[in-house]
Amino acid sequence: MSAAAKVVLPTLVAALLISPAPSAHADSELADARTAATVLRAEVDLLAAKSEAAAEDFGAAQDALDEVVSGLLSAEESLGVATRRAAELDSHRDNAARQLYMSGGVGALYGSILEGRSISDVLARVAAVESVAQGDLIAAVDARRAVEVESTRRTHFAALTEKRRLLEDQMLASASLARELATEASSALDGANALVRRLVEQERAAAEAAAESAARELLGPLPWVIGPVPADSVTALDRAIADARTAPATRFALTALTEARRWLGTPYSAGGGGQGGPSTGWCSSSAPDDGRAEDGTCAAAITSGFDCSSLMVRVFGVAGLNLPRTSRQQWLTGVHVALTDLRPGDLLFWAYERDDPGSIHHVALYLGRGLIAQAPHTGGRVEVAPVALRDLVGAVRPG
Repeated sequence: MSAAAKVVLPTLVAALLISPAPSAHADSELADARTAATVLRAEVDLLAAKSEAAAEDFGAAQDALDEVVSGLLSAEESLGVATRRAAELDSHRDNAARQLYMSGGVGALYGSILEGRSISDVLARVAAVESVAQGDLIAAVDARRAVEVESTRRTHFAALTEKRRLLEDQMLASASLARELATEASSALDGANALVRRLVEQERAAAEAAAESAARELLGPLPWVIGPVPADSVTALDRAIADARTAPATRFALTALTEARRWLGTPYSAGGGGQGGPSTGWCSSSAPDDGRAEDGTCAAAITSGFDCSSLMVRVFGVAGLNLPRTSRQQWLTGVHVALTDLRPGDLLFWAYERDDPGSIHHVALYLGRGLIAQAPHTGGRVEVAPVALRDLVGAVRPG
């Protein structure tokens, strides 16, 4: 929260609670409270979006860490094999050297050639001596190669260990950032009394209506008329699937839509879910979409489900397309298409700063007819909803 808002809100709260009756002064205070409420609404909304993005980052870091751990186990096993092989070659070379010494050395072996009683005997002795000498050479070369392989394995092992450390640091940093956002959001909400909270909701509704209107002007003509959401979400998906059979966005669209239908009603879990299906997530702060229930408990940690981007990972993974974990990464996957060219199976994206792709925090699956399938927020479930124009930044045709 800004320093100005932190100073203004407590003063306004006290003044508004003791004002005996409406007056010009009260009207002025109410106007000031409305201004402060507008500031509060914008800051809390921004914190909520950033918390959702932090949850996605954690999920992506966890996936990368799992991959590195698998690599570490593989490298450790390979290192063990190389070490044992090197030891075997060293042992073989030592035995050969011992036997050669006991027989008088290489010179003695070559001297034995002179004891041959015939040409064929001499040739046989030459072949035997060369075989021993060549065997020593091969063993030495193999040993050196084994040492080189072992050295390379050790270097790779060290690199993977360092990468794992960096990923763990990244995960801790994401969690730390989320906790900071939690403190800011909690302070912002605790500083507002019942009146200001009511004003926040009024301002939010007004801002959303204004933003929808402004977005409609900015986006231009749209290929749909947003109407009421069908009472039966399954019917809405079935209709989208039928539309996709006629004009699919991509070869993945039909299967992705069918898979989305399967998960209707699945709980939202911040940081949870993935290609393998629903899973529990994690909590980063007390902002609205961060994993906590209204009473402050960490719902994500005990709720198996999806967040917005992991749902897309699942539905397109089943269709044969591996999407990256976060909505910001998914924005860079595929071809950007105009909203007038949308087809069922495209992806829609929202950001809290229209000109900054790094601020993208939400993704949904377009169903056609102005509807989307999405995992909305903590406390919600995978649902069918109308396309919200506020903060809508564009569409991608994944593939």
